[in-house]
Amino acid sequence: MSAFRLKRQLWRRWRRWKKALWAGTACSMLILIAWSGFQVPERMTKLLTGSMTTAERIYADWSRQEVWNQQAAAVFRGSEAWNMPNSNVRENDSLRRAISESGLSRRVHYTTTYVCGDEVTEGGGLMKSAEVLSLLDQHPEWNGTIDSSGNLWLKRTVNDLSPDCKREAYIGIDQVGNLTLFKGPPKREEVLKTFFQIDIGTMKSSLPEKVWKQLQGGIRIQDMEEYNSVLSTFSDFARDSDERAM
Repeated sequence: MSAFRLKRQLWRRWRRWKKALWAGTACSMLILIAWSGFQVPERMTKLLTGSMTTAERIYADWSRQEVWNQQAAAVFRGSEAWNMPNSNVRENDSLRRAISESGLSRRVHYTTTYVCGDEVTEGGGLMKSAEVLSLLDQHPEWNGTIDSSGNLWLKRTVNDLSPDCKREAYIGIDQVGNLTLFKGPPKREEVLKTFFQIDIGTMKSSLPEKVWKQLQGGIRIQDMEEYNSVLSTFSDFARDSDERAM
C-alpha cells in the first residue's frame, strides 16, 4: 500500500470519527437541553404549587378569621340588643316558658308608663295560659313579671300624656324655682314630675311679666304638643343647663 493511499484512508476515518463525535456531542447537548427543559417546568410547578398552597393557607386563615369576626359581631349585636331599654327578649322568653310550663290561669294587671307617670289597670277575671301567651304574641314589646301570688304584671311605655294628665295637668313653678308638672294648679302642690330649676332673674328680665304670673298660676297642658312647647320655652332659662327631664 502506497503512502498516498494510507493517508487517504486515515483521512476518511478521521472524517467519520469527526462526524460521529459531532453527532454524539449534538445528541448529548439535545438530551441535556431536553432534560433541563423538563426540569424548569418541574421547578416552576413546584414553585407555583407552593405559592398556591401558601395562598390557600392564607385564604383559609382569613376565612376562619372572617367567620370568627362575623360570629363576634353577631354576639356583639346580640349583647347590644340585650342591653337596650326596649329589648326584652330574654325576659319574654323566660316569662313565656314559665307560663307555658305551669299551665296555670292568672290574673293580669296592666301598667302603662306615660310621660307624666304610671297608670295601673286590671284585666278582670282570670286568663288561661294559652290566652296569656297569645296576648304576649300580639304585644312583643311589653315587659312582664309574675309576682309571688302568681299574678301577671304587664308593662308598656307610651310616649304620651296619660288620660288623667290630659284632664288636669299643669306646668308651673314650685316654691324653690323648679319647673314642675302638677296634677291640678300649682297651689295644690300635687307634684307629678320635676324638670329643672329656672334662673328666675334671667327669665323675668327676658319675658313679659304676664308670662311669669301665668307660670306661677300654672299653664294648662292637654297634649304632647303643648307639653313640649312649654318645656322648650323655659329650657332657655334652665340654671346650669340642668334639663333633667328633657
